[in-house]
Amino acid sequence: MVMLDAAYDAGIRHFDTAPMYGLGLAEAELGAFLKRRRKDVTVTTKFGIDPTLLTRTLAPVQKPARAFLARRPDVTEGLKTAGKDPHSGTVGRLLYAAPGYHPHAAQKSLERSLRRLGTDYVDVFLLHDPDGDLVTNPSGLADYLDEQCKTGRIRCWGVTGQPSRLIGLMERLRRPAVVQYRDDVFDEAARELPTGARITYGALARAIPAFRQFLARSPADSARWCERLGMDLRAESVLPRLLLTAALQRNTAGPLLFTTTRPERAVLAASAAADSATSTTETAAFSELVAAVRAAQSQWLGET
Repeated sequence: MVMLDAAYDAGIRHFDTAPMYGLGLAEAELGAFLKRRRKDVTVTTKFGIDPTLLTRTLAPVQKPARAFLARRPDVTEGLKTAGKDPHSGTVGRLLYAAPGYHPHAAQKSLERSLRRLGTDYVDVFLLHDPDGDLVTNPSGLADYLDEQCKTGRIRCWGVTGQPSRLIGLMERLRRPAVVQYRDDVFDEAARELPTGARITYGALARAIPAFRQFLARSPADSARWCERLGMDLRAESVLPRLLLTAALQRNTAGPLLFTTTRPERAVLAASAAADSATSTTETAAFSELVAAVRAAQSQWLGET
C-alpha cells in the first residue's frame, strides 16, 4: 500500500495487475488502494493465467523469500525464467495454471477480479500472454468481451504478449482496442504492430544492464558519451530516466508501465513523464549511443 500511495502522490494514475501477480495477492492489494482512489485512476487486469493452490499457499511468505532472493541475483534470474508462466517448465506449471482463452474462462476470471479489486468495472481487460493456438473460440470470445463493454463491466479489452505473436492473433480477434507489449530501445519487432491504443512495458529490464556493461567495459567511450550528452551516465538515476523518456516518445498512444518496490523510483518515473520532451540534438545523440551499445553487444556475442 505504501508503494501504491507513493506512486499516486508522484502523479501516476494508471495501475496494471493480473490474477497471477504477487503470487495471487496483487489484485486484492490494489483493491484496498482503490477504495480511496477509484474515480481518479485507471486499472488494467488480465485473464488466462491463474495462480495454483500451491502458489496461494506460498503467498504469505513471499516477503522473506524476496529478501533472500535479493541477496542471490543468480538464483532470482533462474527462478524468473523457470517460473515465468505455466508454459515455461516444471516450476511454472507448479505455480500457475492456464484455464484457457475462451468466453467461459474470461467470464470467471473477470468476476473474480472485480471482487478482488472491489470495483464494478475495470478500464482494460487483456488476454494474458496467449499462444494463438490456445485461443479456442476467437469470435465467441470477442463477442463476450464486446458485450461486457456494452454493460460497462470493462471499458475496453485487448491482448498482451510478445509482438511477434500478436499480429495474427489480433486479426483473429477482430483487432481489439488495446495491445500491450514489451518495448525497449533494442526491440524492432514492436514497430510492425498496427497503430492504435497501446500499453508498453519493459523499457528498463534488458536495456539498463546492457548500457552499464558497455560503459564499464569502455571507460574512454563512457567519458565521451557523458560529455556528448552532458550528463553522468554512470549516476544511478540517469540511465533509467533516459530510457523512460525514450519509451514515452515511442509510445504516444497509451500508458508506459514499469515495475518497482522503491517509492523513489516511482517519483523518478513520474518526473520522466512530466519532462519527456528532449532537444533534437539530445535525441540524436542518444540514438547514436543506443546503436553503439547494440553493436558492442553483437561484438561481445561473437567473441564468446
